[in-house]
Amino acid sequence: MTHGNSDLYHGFVLSGDRKGTELIDPALGEALEGPELAWAHLPFDPEQPQNALAWLEAHVPGLDQPTRRALTGETTRPRALASGQGLLVILRGVNLNPGQLPQDMVSCRLYLDARRIVSLSRRPLRSVASLADKTRAQRGPETPGAFLHDLGEELILRIEDVLERLEDDTDLLEDRVAEPRIDGATATQARNEAARLRRMVLGLRRHIAPQRDALFAAVAQMPDLIGKSDRRRLLEVQERHQRAVEELDTLAGRLTLVRDEIKAEQDDRTNRNLYLLSVVSALFLPLGFLTGLLGVNVGGIPGSDSPLGFAIFCVILTGVFVVQVLVLRSLRRL
Repeated sequence: MTHGNSDLYHGFVLSGDRKGTELIDPALGEALEGPELAWAHLPFDPEQPQNALAWLEAHVPGLDQPTRRALTGETTRPRALASGQGLLVILRGVNLNPGQLPQDMVSCRLYLDARRIVSLSRRPLRSVASLADKTRAQRGPETPGAFLHDLGEELILRIEDVLERLEDDTDLLEDRVAEPRIDGATATQARNEAARLRRMVLGLRRHIAPQRDALFAAVAQMPDLIGKSDRRRLLEVQERHQRAVEELDTLAGRLTLVRDEIKAEQDDRTNRNLYLLSVVSALFLPLGFLTGLLGVNVGGIPGSDSPLGFAIFCVILTGVFVVQVLVLRSLRRL
């Protein structure tokens, strides 16, 4: 299902003799008032919400004002709520559009009753497009419960694909961090990659967790609208969302450990460098004191009148240096 024309309202007949027939407005509006189950998809422009609102008022009578506001409003947190004889459901899918981040999930708002299904989205969703292709091929859902199940399954399939890639990226990152004594540049790259992956994981979890709850609420709230077999299948999709949330929690924990390991390695490197500087300072501090003391421009400096004074002083400095090295080695500081 394309979004090429923002003024195009299109969808399908899902049941009856015309099952799989694709319709555009105004025939679609008429189908929503017929006896067959029809699905209308509305491309929603947030800058011109009055277009979608006017279409809903004209072709989906009986919607109360809160439901219309939920379908076209700003709040898109996944949820399910009974609305009269129908069900309002807001779900989200990973954003697979070019140049977009998967965690910037795209909302899909639904209203379902016994004869009508209306969906709205601001941006293209591959899950909706795939469901439209199945319907076009006569393999689409025929009941509201089946539609909600099929859409939820399409959404979780793409979420699981993104999770698989996240797991692979996390495995590679852990392997890089496990290398002994990674250099500073590699550590910085690994830290940035860990931060990027963790932002993605947390962004996905923020929407998938309430989506899991929304699917469960949809099953519980409308037993008359969603049949027994569809409820069972919906609960399986809800369980897959639950597993996705658990996997995201596991990934977040693994990435936190990776970040801690990188920080520990950087702290060790910093401590080693500071220790080396401390040892060098300890070795040269007495030498600096002696050279500073004998370098003052006053009379009475020992050896100032002797031609061997400088050589003797160098021997003394060398002896002091050797003694310090021996002392530090005996103390296991070198």
